[in-house]
Amino acid sequence: MNISIFQSGWNYSQDGPGNRLLYHFQGCNFTCPWCSNPEGRPLGGTLFVRKDVLDPGICPHGAVGPEGLRREICRNCESRECLNTNRNQGIRFSCRDCSVEELIGQARESRPLFFDGGGVTITGGEATLQFDALNELLRGLKYSGIHRALETNGSHRELSDLLPDLDLLILDLKHWDDKKAFPVIGSGTDRPWKNLKKACERGGDVLARVTVIPGFNDSKEDMEEFARRLIPFSGMKNFRFELLYYHEYGKPKWEAIGKEYSGPGGSITEEDKALNKKIFEARGIPVVSS
Repeated sequence: MNISIFQSGWNYSQDGPGNRLLYHFQGCNFTCPWCSNPEGRPLGGTLFVRKDVLDPGICPHGAVGPEGLRREICRNCESRECLNTNRNQGIRFSCRDCSVEELIGQARESRPLFFDGGGVTITGGEATLQFDALNELLRGLKYSGIHRALETNGSHRELSDLLPDLDLLILDLKHWDDKKAFPVIGSGTDRPWKNLKKACERGGDVLARVTVIPGFNDSKEDMEEFARRLIPFSGMKNFRFELLYYHEYGKPKWEAIGKEYSGPGGSITEEDKALNKKIFEARGIPVVSS
């Protein structure tokens, strides 16, 4: 079975314990305008362009000009000389297909690097959009004795089916209010909260995250409501909670895929970060940092 991934790499303790091999699955069902990996959103992939090194000679159909890439020409192109015969650093396809067996083999060969309790973290995009392949990969990693973490937006109906093969679930909570969330991210909030409850009750390790976004979920009311909803999990030994904060690191990628960045701009002050932490900890919810 094949998996479409747009990125793989290593980090230490940011998305699970120890030194970790990360696989970013292509495709996402959310439309977050601040997304730091927008090239990973379309399930079928997209062209990723570096205008500074883009060579007009790579396209015989006239799609490359002084203004950059004319994507309307690319949409109907089947020969794709730019990616095949005339390859150039200025353009690439966002993702590649690889087999489940290939990724399991790579993880096995990487065992000596999984120090301090490390392993494999699967993220996105939203990895559950490739559910069957994800399920097969997790089972193969489990059979190989490799620690497995999944980072997800929690929206998949069958997410609980994956829990027996996971060591750690990292669940990103975007909001608590459907009316505020849906127009922005294209999805409601009910299922992620239900899946969080199921995961915590199962007994495996769970890290819930809220990325604080200016103008979307950063008000004092938002923080207090997040905290109120998380109180039932605060006494569970397998539950941890983390606050992340908006950044614009992914902004250049939006231009590279031919899209306009519409993130909120601005930032959260250090004073507000400290206040947010106090709101959760006052309700018995320690805030961890990874």
